[in-house]
Amino acid sequence: MKIAVNKNYIWSKYFVDQLHKVGVKHICISPGSRNTPLTTAFAENKSFIIYSIVDERSCGFFALGLSKSTNKPVAIVTTSGTAVAEVYPAIIEAYYSRTQLIVCTADRPYYLQDRGANQTINQNNIYKNHIKYFGDCGLPELNLKFFVNLKNKIDTGFSICTIKNRGPIHFNFQFEKPLEKNSYTNEIDGELLKKINCISSKMQKETTQKEKIKNIFKHINPKSKGYIFCGSYNYTKQEIESIVSFSNTCNYPIIADGASQLRFIKNKKYILRNYNSLIKSNKFIANLAPEIIIQFGSTPTSTTLLEYFEKCNSIKIVVNKNGDRLDPSNTAKYYFKYEIKGFINQAEKWFINKNKVWFKKINELETEIEKEKTEFFKNQNISIEGTIPLILNKLNQNNVNIFISNSSPIRDVDYFFGKSENKYSIFTNRGASGIDGINSTAIGVAAGSNKKTILVTGDLSFYHDLNGLQNSIKYKIPITIILINNNGGGLFNELPVARYKNIFNKYFITPINLDFKKVVEGYGAKYYKAKNEIDLIQKINSTIKQNQTSVIEIKTNSIKSRLVRMDYWKHISKFVDSKINEAENR
Repeated sequence: MKIAVNKNYIWSKYFVDQLHKVGVKHICISPGSRNTPLTTAFAENKSFIIYSIVDERSCGFFALGLSKSTNKPVAIVTTSGTAVAEVYPAIIEAYYSRTQLIVCTADRPYYLQDRGANQTINQNNIYKNHIKYFGDCGLPELNLKFFVNLKNKIDTGFSICTIKNRGPIHFNFQFEKPLEKNSYTNEIDGELLKKINCISSKMQKETTQKEKIKNIFKHINPKSKGYIFCGSYNYTKQEIESIVSFSNTCNYPIIADGASQLRFIKNKKYILRNYNSLIKSNKFIANLAPEIIIQFGSTPTSTTLLEYFEKCNSIKIVVNKNGDRLDPSNTAKYYFKYEIKGFINQAEKWFINKNKVWFKKINELETEIEKEKTEFFKNQNISIEGTIPLILNKLNQNNVNIFISNSSPIRDVDYFFGKSENKYSIFTNRGASGIDGINSTAIGVAAGSNKKTILVTGDLSFYHDLNGLQNSIKYKIPITIILINNNGGGLFNELPVARYKNIFNKYFITPINLDFKKVVEGYGAKYYKAKNEIDLIQKINSTIKQNQTSVIEIKTNSIKSRLVRMDYWKHISKFVDSKINEAENR
């Protein structure tokens, strides 16, 4: 029996059903015309959680946040033309942060290319420098062979996205009009339709690559002095427990990057948070150099730490399951494509005898610096940006997400966020480290985790992605945004070019002079202005309880903030020198 169908819809429905079978749950769709078949097919499958987001750039970053917080692949659907290009910034961040995005772009037929057809650009592998797989799905054909070919592309792409080479993938769909489900284009035999629906994707199961490391560690003195560095990465609970246990086994302090989850765990005696202060001390660099550095996760947020690693005459070992060479200094001796737990299980066998003195010295300095840092900042007000991370320490919150924006906020967190009783889950966009899409990503994180979420961001990052607020309001996704407003991005004051005032003031400092109260309230969110530390803490705790989209603005002075940072580094380097001298004279 012949059945009247729209081939675009049948093609899209098959694709959508396969994504459902392999476990995709969240879909972010930007409305358009050419993506009608895909949108309809997704909308009709009630197993998906779907977000309709007008701005494609915001849509991409929102999906990025969803994937970061759920640790699952998230699909994005766009129409053709420049809409496809708008998603690119989020794809770049996903590529470098190994975040799982499935980008589905609708396209005009190939024969309309370079003919002046409306909304028709060259979409063929448009993201080729920043994706892990491209699937050209071509024009739909109601032919069993074509559906088998589509199934193979889905299998290959999904396996790469989630297992073999984790990161964003791209499927491009060409559609001819008519696009609507009930605008029939073909008649198809009912039996053929049954056969098509029986072609099922069978995804490969994840396998762990085992590397032999005994040849390295058998030549390493088990009493050697070392660090475990944990960079930005979505560590599981089991991985964190394994790293802490490894630290205890080999007596290596854990240098916990401000962008890493390890900064905020309860096992405080193993965690080194004030390493930036330690390496400002020439005495520390000269007398307490490590012999081994083992790196899990991404590269350091701190340029100073990266330079320290580069100058250290130590054996550097970089470990991550994707085999990425995450070492800008190019000084690592060994790279392992290895699961963290698997690596540790083999490495810890070699540390039967360990250097207890090394760990004790470093831990004592960490404790002393934490006290001195608290004393140094206790009389500074909230117009000094370095105080914000210390205030986050004082919140009476648990099981809360904190999303830290790029530029100054993540650096200040890395520098100054110390010991905290709060249980925070930290999120960042440290893949490409751009300031675009921050609001949308943080709101996506909130949506995917169902946790209370705080975003700490600067005025330029906030301005770049104002449209992201609309997603929070539309879908009632509560978030508290701490807006650090220094009117122009204070990080540039740290650059050498800041000395050249004529050029610097005109082309580098970027004051936007916006009344954020009007902007925020225009989107329908709540606006507050913090007067002092106590007021800020009260407003953060209050807005989190209220389950709403709230922006708390803090007016800061970037120049004074820079001077305070400089004073702190001078003070703390002398302090560390003195403590090392005291220890040597005991």
